[in-house]
Amino acid sequence: MSFVRKLALTAIASASAALFFAAFTAENLATSTAPESSRVTLKPCHVEGVKHEVRCGVYEIFENRKARKGRMLPLKIVVIPAKHPHPEDGPIFYMAGGPGEAATELAGLVIESGDTEEHEVVLVDERGTGEGHRLDCPSRVSDDNLEGYLNGPFDPAAARACRDELQRKFDLTQYSTPNFVEDINEVRGAMGYERINLSAGSFGTYAALVYMRRHPDQVRTAYLSSLVPLSNRVPLYHAEAAQLALDELFKECVEDPSCHAAYPRVRENFATLLKKVREAPILTSVRHPVTGARSEIHLTARAFGDALRVMMYHNPGAHEIPFLIEQAMAGDFSPFAEAALRANRDIYSGGNMGLHYAITCNEFVSRIRPEEVEPATNGSFLGSWRVRDQMAACRNWPKTELPNDYFEPFRLDAPAVLVSGEADATGSRGRWGKEVASFMPNAVHVIVPGGGHTPDNDCTRRIRHALFRSGTTKDLDTSCMAKLQRPAFKLPPQ
Repeated sequence: MSFVRKLALTAIASASAALFFAAFTAENLATSTAPESSRVTLKPCHVEGVKHEVRCGVYEIFENRKARKGRMLPLKIVVIPAKHPHPEDGPIFYMAGGPGEAATELAGLVIESGDTEEHEVVLVDERGTGEGHRLDCPSRVSDDNLEGYLNGPFDPAAARACRDELQRKFDLTQYSTPNFVEDINEVRGAMGYERINLSAGSFGTYAALVYMRRHPDQVRTAYLSSLVPLSNRVPLYHAEAAQLALDELFKECVEDPSCHAAYPRVRENFATLLKKVREAPILTSVRHPVTGARSEIHLTARAFGDALRVMMYHNPGAHEIPFLIEQAMAGDFSPFAEAALRANRDIYSGGNMGLHYAITCNEFVSRIRPEEVEPATNGSFLGSWRVRDQMAACRNWPKTELPNDYFEPFRLDAPAVLVSGEADATGSRGRWGKEVASFMPNAVHVIVPGGGHTPDNDCTRRIRHALFRSGTTKDLDTSCMAKLQRPAFKLPPQ
């Protein structure tokens, strides 16, 4: 599960965003490159995370696209004009992740990334994420039960309650990625755009790949970070990927003189701690994220493992892990538990769980065979519980209809940049990026040194902007990757 909305939005207050806002004035609103033939009415508006006006609209689509009748879903659209537009390049359509994130709620992140410097960016809420069609359910985790954040979001009883509540208002069989990409293409056509550029991270890359397959002539370029191809039957490979990421982290620590000197037995100490939490839960305490009051929690083996996996999503959190292991070995599990709580709370308190179930249950989990679980997870610190939990939660979710050839191999010719984080806890050392590159002959695959999930830095931004501006990967300069420095490890106080 990769609900990164809250993690991403914390970056909006950065200095680069402030500089952009200072230069962004109302006159930029007039530079929107949306064609005059657009059938979508856009009006000046304000959205969360953005200080100045952008343009907003609504486009209604049928919930049942095949029947073309019945309930209509109002898809919210936010268009962020370019400061220095190049209409001939086409706009950037951003695909949100999750699945379950609302794209229009990420406007601030998009501005902070610099993508609107030269290109208009179009954000369209996926069916099931926005006002009037939000497939949201009460979360089984909350600030009233901090321990719940550490044990994963999937529970069969909660899934059944979510299903029963939502199907009173919605036809849950209609919330699929194929329907979403047709929604996007309909919006593209209604707005008068011929060809578009795609930008996506995490589960958004899956939707982008499906869109490119269904509408190859409409895609000019694509920038895809931390890829999720159809062959990645989420969450079957989570345990393997997390183990590889942790091994890479420990290897990096051993090769770093300062880290190795501070934590010479980091692998052995981790094995000791893992054995300890597997024998019995550890009673420790954390500060409440809102009140600051100390609360006792039990750190179970599953909480310990999942916390490590989630902490490795992003740097510098991953590079605190050796320090946290050392503290726990000294008998103080509180720093680890607090870091785990911060990471899991950010991940698991966001997103629309109903849509997450609809897509993952039907398009991924349904293809996992029970006999595959143990071989795929054996020997990992995470174990099999994460896969089994999600399989159990998905067991009675309504089925969606997918095209007959949906899981067949295909080829994509659009110029694309594929980005993998070297230490991505979901990326298996670039495995999925390499796989996608194998059927995209015009793609360039880059692996970010020390990078976590959806790595973003000055180098990746430079490459992304060059791709969107040139429209090709030929002679694309990626040399800045070799100059990137890995994040520093957190060391004990002197």
